[in-house]
Amino acid sequence: MEQGQFYFISDEFYRVHDKDCALMQNKETVEGTERGRPCFFAFQDNKTPGIFWCVPISSKTNKYKAIFDRKLDNQRERGILNPKCNTICLGDVMGLPRAFLIQNMFPIIEKYIASVYIDRNTQTPVTIEPETERLVINNAKDVLRLVNRGHKNLVFSDITKTYADLIIELAQ
Repeated sequence: MEQGQFYFISDEFYRVHDKDCALMQNKETVEGTERGRPCFFAFQDNKTPGIFWCVPISSKTNKYKAIFDRKLDNQRERGILNPKCNTICLGDVMGLPRAFLIQNMFPIIEKYIASVYIDRNTQTPVTIEPETERLVINNAKDVLRLVNRGHKNLVFSDITKTYADLIIELAQ
């Protein structure tokens, strides 16, 4: 795995690490063709070599922009002068607007990667602009710090349990 690329996750990961179905699940095969969704932007964990963090992206940018704006408005109403939403980032992937859903992120190891997201036109792995990559990673790390301080409601799944389970898997 390489930081900054996009990946598709194997169904095995969900069977082993997402028994309560809290994560964005793989889409079913439609008319014999795999849909290849969702795909996940990945970045290296700071502490444990072999663990990456996956952030799903969505094409439903209007939906997530509205949520993003609502979070900022709620903070302004509470008197926060510099509101921030670090659970959703907006950026472009292959020239198209996408929402990076940090609130849905989770850790993973390479054995659960099904494939790399390849650009059909260039036959190379899909990446994003460096500035967008920095924004997503910085916000994700902020959220991780808050989750590790007890703010577990910022993400939808129990990422601390998954992380601990993956450390055990790496050691075996």
